[in-house]
Amino acid sequence: MSSSFATTLSDAKVDALQKVVSNGRVKYLCFTKCTDSESWVINVTDGIDLWLLELDVHGLEAQKDLSGIDSIEAFLIRFRNGFQSGEVTVGRIGTKVTLSVGKGASAIELDLFEAKAAEKKLELQSVLFSLAECCSRLEVQLTAASQQIETLKAQKNQAGGLNPFMDASPKKGAGQNKAKVRKVGMSVINPSSRRKKAATGVVFEGN
Repeated sequence: MSSSFATTLSDAKVDALQKVVSNGRVKYLCFTKCTDSESWVINVTDGIDLWLLELDVHGLEAQKDLSGIDSIEAFLIRFRNGFQSGEVTVGRIGTKVTLSVGKGASAIELDLFEAKAAEKKLELQSVLFSLAECCSRLEVQLTAASQQIETLKAQKNQAGGLNPFMDASPKKGAGQNKAKVRKVGMSVINPSSRRKKAATGVVFEGN
């Protein structure tokens, strides 16, 4: 695959999309992949039969024009967004299926044709191992996340056990708000001085 085309597909994140779609009682797995022959492959399978559309840069240009989209980048972004949001439908007509990605008038519609026996075998084998590898990666990520959660819980419990000791020292200012007892005879206005007795006037002794 030419580096520029491969980079375009990789940057748009459309090189390994997967989505399960139900049509009545039938379920389809829709998935994309890139090949070494400079092409982007869109696949749909019901687990028995497989339909595909292989596009090189020229085929992608043609699909972009049919969809009325200005650029390949915009086409791929719309395709990815519709895929990831679950706006995907599959309709089977004879030996082909129509894959619709998106909603309403802006939806991208692609016709996929039944793969040959050799192609079917290779594609089903490829998607089987791809899904197995994806599950393995998710298991590793889940294990790492669980270990991180347990570590955080242990740290939280350890920190929580220290809290009672952190508050053991007397609090600053404790007891400072106790009411002061006023001594008898002390002035209310000026507590440091004694209260003066009220004047009783001049007493004259009788002659």
